[in-house]
Amino acid sequence: MTSNPALYLYREALRLGTTRQLTAAHRSGSLTRVARGAYIQTADWMSLTPDEKYRAAVRAAAAISPPQSQFCRDSAAALWRLPSIGPWPTVAHELVNPTAGGTSRVGIRRHARGLDPSRVVIDDVTVTSLARTIVDMSCTTPFVRAVAMADHAMRIGLTMPELVYTMDALMPYRGLTRARRVAEFASPLSESPGESFSRVQFHALGYPAPELQVKFFDEHGFIGFADFFWRDLGLIGEFDGRSKYGVLRRYQRDMTLEQILLDEKAREDRLRRVSRSFVRLDWARVSDRRRLAAYLRPHGLVETGRSTKHVREPVWGN
Repeated sequence: MTSNPALYLYREALRLGTTRQLTAAHRSGSLTRVARGAYIQTADWMSLTPDEKYRAAVRAAAAISPPQSQFCRDSAAALWRLPSIGPWPTVAHELVNPTAGGTSRVGIRRHARGLDPSRVVIDDVTVTSLARTIVDMSCTTPFVRAVAMADHAMRIGLTMPELVYTMDALMPYRGLTRARRVAEFASPLSESPGESFSRVQFHALGYPAPELQVKFFDEHGFIGFADFFWRDLGLIGEFDGRSKYGVLRRYQRDMTLEQILLDEKAREDRLRRVSRSFVRLDWARVSDRRRLAAYLRPHGLVETGRSTKHVREPVWGN
């Protein structure tokens, strides 16, 4: 089953004279309504991930909107396949010019912030450019969520000059100070939402910023890339136990789970031998800053007051 299942539209059924069948299928439960006048086969809907369900809802919103409609914020982020720390919203976000008439509709929230001239089409939906999407999300969502999206966007090719150009072109624009802070903090070397979340928590705790994706070698050759490395402390940090093999930095697909676990254990043992200290992080540990600080303190990580610029807005985590 495709992650973009077919949409069944009421307006099309009206033209074909099949509205009665469409309504009956919805009442029987074989069709699920994902937007007013737009349906998906229930079996397909139930098989989708949360990310795919929100993308389907955005596609449905676009299908019942005028052809020139442009979608933004979370809706564009989802279509760009950016990661979301926390749930997606329950509405689609549409961008309109300040002079545009009309109001938000059920399931669609309109934002009169000016259309994006660099718009693109993804999955038949017109969305804001990657740069504009990151700027909009940075202005409107918690710092850690915006950083995770910006890290991923940079990893797939978004550049700092593109971000700066987009922000400059939008001035004056509410939230640009927050967007600049996210842009300065983001890094293409942060390879997962968990790593992005960890970096924000280190930042909030006042720790020195770690080096990212540092190569390590021993007498047998290349070991792998460490997620985090505090060189002054000789401390390696790894998030979530993900193995990285060679330049792919991902699990080898032809390995069994047992092979992967054994290889990861051997890799970790080698990393421990070439560093003074080693810590393993996961979502539960990183989500609670007090717990994280207590875990890292024995390894020499303490607030320095000079690590990075202060976060002036709330970040997720305790």
